Amino acid sequence: MAVADVPSAPPGCELHVWPSGGLRSIYHGWLHGGIVDGAVKGRDGYPEVPADPVDTAQQLAMIRAAALQDVFTRTDYAVVIHDTPQSTVTIRQNPARLTASTSTCYAELIFEDVFFQQDVVNGGSLKTLIRFRDFGASDRFTKQFGTWAKTPLLAFPPKEPARNAEALAEIRAAFRSNIFEFAGALRANETAGGKKKK
Repeated sequence: MAVADVPSAPPGCELHVWPSGGLRSIYHGWLHGGIVDGAVKGRDGYPEVPADPVDTAQQLAMIRAAALQDVFTRTDYAVVIHDTPQSTVTIRQNPARLTASTSTCYAELIFEDVFFQQDVVNGGSLKTLIRFRDFGASDRFTKQFGTWAKTPLLAFPPKEPARNAEALAEIRAAFRSNIFEFAGALRANETAGGKKKK
């Protein structure tokens, strides 16, 4: 189900937004590493991670609180937030609109992946792969920009249960920070003429 968060916006412009399916992880140590989701699945030898620290529901709450039409300098767009994540295959292989909207001013913002990354050299960080697709009045996107946004983590994962609340607050703040980092990268790309595409 989708909810139009800015129903009073002028007709014709829509920004459709999808969250990701939840936190994934990758860890690199001296003696082992590289197993995707080792931490979030509780594999032996991987850092212990609280269950669902940035799940779809949490993402939706933070996306709604971010005032995306202002963050992405598209104040005339009605923001339509969808509850169900899109599959990676659909995102990467389908150039058409992901909705049945016939808006003549249409764009999509897709949170594709959210990763907790930790290694012995650089420490921990939250990485979010976000993709923006601009269609205008077309049925297929005419411009696409996607990149990773990254925020360092110091308290996550928690060293002890008593620090769970601090760790969860940090990783959720990192998710919000990544939204703004991506918005800045998108603006820079658009200013440069949209040369970088992924």
